[in-house]
Amino acid sequence: MIVRRLALLTTLLLSVPALAQGGAKTYALKKDASTLTYKLHHPAHEVVGTAKPSDGKALLKADGTLQVAVRANIKDFDSGNANRDQHMWEVTEVAKHPIVDFKGVATGVKLPATFPSKVQVTLKGQLLFHGEKQSVEVPVTVLFKSATEVTTEGSFTVSLEQFKLERPSLLMVKVDDKLVLEPKLVFVVEGT
Repeated sequence: MIVRRLALLTTLLLSVPALAQGGAKTYALKKDASTLTYKLHHPAHEVVGTAKPSDGKALLKADGTLQVAVRANIKDFDSGNANRDQHMWEVTEVAKHPIVDFKGVATGVKLPATFPSKVQVTLKGQLLFHGEKQSVEVPVTVLFKSATEVTTEGSFTVSLEQFKLERPSLLMVKVDDKLVLEPKLVFVVEGT
């Protein structure tokens, strides 16, 4: 009798994550634990700037559709060199275009039955940068740490010229057109 009750209890406990899939889950971004990093290459050196996102949400629907929206203020990116950051603000016309914003969707993402669990996802969406919207695909690794916390890490490349940005130069040599963006984001279920 006790063995049957333990077996029933174990089955119920293991099915809780699966039952949770029945509804949508809304995740809020943990700003203090998240970063957005850019990398820009020049033959003389590589520039790396990092910012905390200003806002972000994710929604995992019952049908496996994942929607993500993240934004950051351009002025929050810090390369460790104030003069370089000031020049970046000029090039990106930060007074006219103060934010970088991404909205993307992936399908086939399910809340796992056990934790931790990793899933490879490609978010397809729009990146707003320098007042220009471009379609991008962002491959990310989603780590479901628990039923309430998720981390994502990825890397993707965009063209500065595609976003109508004049490539900065140093010693009359322009930086590469390729800008690498690396989001490392932490989300928690809202209300936890």
